[in-house]
Amino acid sequence: MRRRSNSGVRLGYYQRIVSKTILQHQDPVTGLVPSSPGIDHAWVRDNVYCVLSMWGLALAYKKNADLDEDRAKTYELEQSCVKLMRGLLMAMMRQKDKVEKFKETLQTTDRKSVV
Repeated sequence: MRRRSNSGVRLGYYQRIVSKTILQHQDPVTGLVPSSPGIDHAWVRDNVYCVLSMWGLALAYKKNADLDEDRAKTYELEQSCVKLMRGLLMAMMRQKDKVEKFKETLQTTDRKSVV
């Protein structure tokens, strides 16, 4: 069995953090990460940060992929990231009518429905 390099150990550490904080809470249907466990509401900002962290870690794994296990982790992170980006796009497309209505009326009641 090969010994892992120092960078491989650090990547494993970061992968465990991402797995515990993001992948474990990612919705299996929409791909979105909720704002809190048990709540079905998700913030766009938080999900964009999740995309960035997963994609960055996937790129680091891809650069240092020594073992098949590393390639598998790269694939898992990339696919989770794509699922989350698709979920964000779908959520934004579903709210376009609310945004357009707010742009026309500029009423606070319409703004509340957008947020």
